[in-house]
Amino acid sequence: MTDKKIALVTGGSAGLGEAIARDLARDGFEVAVCARGTARLTAMEADGFAATSCDIGSAADVAQLRNWLGQRFGGLDLLVNCAGVALPRSSFIDVDFAAAENLLRINVLGTLSVTHALLPLMVGRQGSIINFSSTLAQRPRPGSAVYAASKGAIETFTKALALELAGHRIRVNCVAPALVRSDIYIAAGMSSDDYARLLEARGAESPLGRVGEPSDVSELVSFLASEKASWMTGLIVPVDGGALLR
Repeated sequence: MTDKKIALVTGGSAGLGEAIARDLARDGFEVAVCARGTARLTAMEADGFAATSCDIGSAADVAQLRNWLGQRFGGLDLLVNCAGVALPRSSFIDVDFAAAENLLRINVLGTLSVTHALLPLMVGRQGSIINFSSTLAQRPRPGSAVYAASKGAIETFTKALALELAGHRIRVNCVAPALVRSDIYIAAGMSSDDYARLLEARGAESPLGRVGEPSDVSELVSFLASEKASWMTGLIVPVDGGALLR
């Protein structure tokens, strides 16, 4: 057990999730991470993080996550629902619907499942939940229908849950980044060259002239998790370099 506040970051062993985990540890949290891959989890453990394998789309894995977290820490103060997947851009009529169902299982049901399982560890501790959306939920692009739909669901879930949990003094907010440099599109099957071209194109059209870096988002998460944001709940907070202004 520890006297520090306890945080869990799903998808916390790489990319944006890893940046968030490291910033929260810097801020004084005892940070646990979960993800599907084991190699990076081993590296995080070597750096002092509590780590466990979990596919948030699996009910059995989520139940194991809840038991592991409860036994190890006894409670939870901050849940960051960062785990998610994307699809290759495709018109909806051509989308691989089995892949679409998998995306919704992870991005939507996975987020709801983890939150539902871990809420009993948070009640009575006046903690915080931070979900992840995307600017695509508010401003979709052609080829993004399924992903945008998944993030729109998370935004509505955030607002509804914030109302339900306000009486427990548990705040619920949502971060909505524009394109941030990460592994998510490579994992979805995009080639490195195509991804580099995407980053260049999105940076060129951004009012601030660049795509996001993981630190742009992780610092916002750190703020929302802190006492400085103690009067903020039910919000969808864009971090987008001005993308929504276009």
